[in-house]
Amino acid sequence: MLTIKRNLICLACVTLFAMGLSFPSRALGANADEDHVVIFVYHHVSESTPASTSVSPDVFESHLDYLEKNEYTVLPLTEIVSALRENRSLPQRSVALTFDDGYESILSAAMPRIAKRNWPFTIFVSTDSIEQGYSGFMGWSDLRQIEANGGTIANHTRTHDHLVRRRLDESSSAWRQRVTAELESAQMKLEKELEHPARLFAWPYGEFDADLEKLVAELGYVAFGQQSGPTGHLSSLQSLPRFPMATGFADLKSFAEKLQTRPLPVTVLAPNSHVLDVPARPPILRIRIPDGPYRLAALRCYVAGQEPAQIDKRGDVVTITARESIQPGRGKFNCTAPSSEENGVFYWYSHLWMQPVADGSWYLE
Repeated sequence: MLTIKRNLICLACVTLFAMGLSFPSRALGANADEDHVVIFVYHHVSESTPASTSVSPDVFESHLDYLEKNEYTVLPLTEIVSALRENRSLPQRSVALTFDDGYESILSAAMPRIAKRNWPFTIFVSTDSIEQGYSGFMGWSDLRQIEANGGTIANHTRTHDHLVRRRLDESSSAWRQRVTAELESAQMKLEKELEHPARLFAWPYGEFDADLEKLVAELGYVAFGQQSGPTGHLSSLQSLPRFPMATGFADLKSFAEKLQTRPLPVTVLAPNSHVLDVPARPPILRIRIPDGPYRLAALRCYVAGQEPAQIDKRGDVVTITARESIQPGRGKFNCTAPSSEENGVFYWYSHLWMQPVADGSWYLE
């Protein structure tokens, strides 16, 4: 099993983050948009847990059956990260399986189904939930069993806090120290308790912003979000997209469609922050999309509960405006453009938004 070592982040990458540019982060090959992997993120594999974060064991089995029957290559996340870091090609039809939080159903329901196929998988855990024996979570002995069965354990912070939220009167340096402690104390505990924990990180709640990405890059982590979409060589190494799998979005037809996606090569021009202003207004996103093997005239961007966003295209610059403001909480622009070469294939980019409450306070989970 591959282990991610503590590589130094190149000065050029850190400079790009300081400038507020998220990508491109590496030199690109001729087929950068085609060379990609689809990463799925699960939480519970159970019929007795909240539907918004669960798939049933039968649905999960159907996903694995589909991958097996259609000869997808299920790769270790560490191998994918190495290829992205080194700008190496990924095998065609590459897939990765990940889980966030470390719930007990991963051990009882997911692992046996994956292990019989001898496939790798990664679990991101928050160490306090293990240390304090929270109900429904695995313990250290369980995670060691996961490692012995081909799983990789990685970092999901110590307390699973909302890292983007700064505390009242918290200075920038104090905030940086707190976030650093969240990650590094968790990593130290993982390295103490386990054989081969990876220096990979998943954002709690899928929440991140430019300052957080820069800090995580400086600490030497590759990080994963929960914004949907395939991952490719244009994706930021501090917010790699994954398709969340949960009831209502996890039927086999939807799963198969996600496997047919390609990364839409996007450079974000404005705004710099994923946190929206108050009072709430319809979010506006300005991006650059180069010509490619997709039909930009058919680009559509969707916001949950709204009509498709308004799109204004001038040259390679696209301005996307939501029809309405987003309710307090997390939201996304999910943008897709159909392939001009392959039927049923869509190029995909998802952009995270976080909308505070009208008084400037944060929404409740």
